[in-house]
Amino acid sequence: MTGGQQQYGAPQYGAPQYGAPAPYGAPHQQYGAPQYGAQVYSSHRYTTGPDSYVPTVAPVVPPGERLLGIVNVDLSDLVRRVPRRYRPERDGALRVLYYLFDIVAVVIELLEEAVFGFFRVMRRIFRGRGLVGGWESQAGRFAIAVLTGPKATRDYENHDTLMVFTDRRILLVHELGKGPEVLGEIPGGQLTRIELRLTAVSGRADAHFADGSRAALEIGEKDAAALEALARGAVPPPSH
Repeated sequence: MTGGQQQYGAPQYGAPQYGAPAPYGAPHQQYGAPQYGAQVYSSHRYTTGPDSYVPTVAPVVPPGERLLGIVNVDLSDLVRRVPRRYRPERDGALRVLYYLFDIVAVVIELLEEAVFGFFRVMRRIFRGRGLVGGWESQAGRFAIAVLTGPKATRDYENHDTLMVFTDRRILLVHELGKGPEVLGEIPGGQLTRIELRLTAVSGRADAHFADGSRAALEIGEKDAAALEALARGAVPPPSH
């Protein structure tokens, strides 16, 4: 943890009892919106609507699960697009379109990788790797869930997600105009710590997982201390 970051105390609650978590990308049930109000830390919104993300994510937090905090993060651009063999298949019309334009998409992706891949490699020399452990690791599955994005997209280059911490898991939620969509979840105990690597020109934070893998994130300075605290099991004070 970098100097100057605020420390928070551990939460006061017993270990929750729950079953096996849903896999990354599994559909989630929509629930009624519990009244958390201003009692939960939330990143501030910079769009129209409520300043807090609590009303946005409340419908996907099941009854009996305690909401601890919501942090808006971006997967670092050092993490490249999901390789084709690891991409979840799309359903319905999008799946038909995917096969229809598959050959064209392959050619475009090869050209993009040839051009932008060089610059990505150069950035890695100075900034380090964006994903360590491979796509089949815990960090890799996290990256796949985020990059795959909501069902309405098909470019596998979504980088934005809300990390919704509860007392059982971390939900990965994408905010849509029609409501929240759960991209996946990180089971309890998989995310072991957040390493803050903030500088004057970078808002980088590395998410470390239990199997030794890690993924680079980009985060605003105001949310960095809250993310680090939530990852180690502490509860930050409500945002204002």
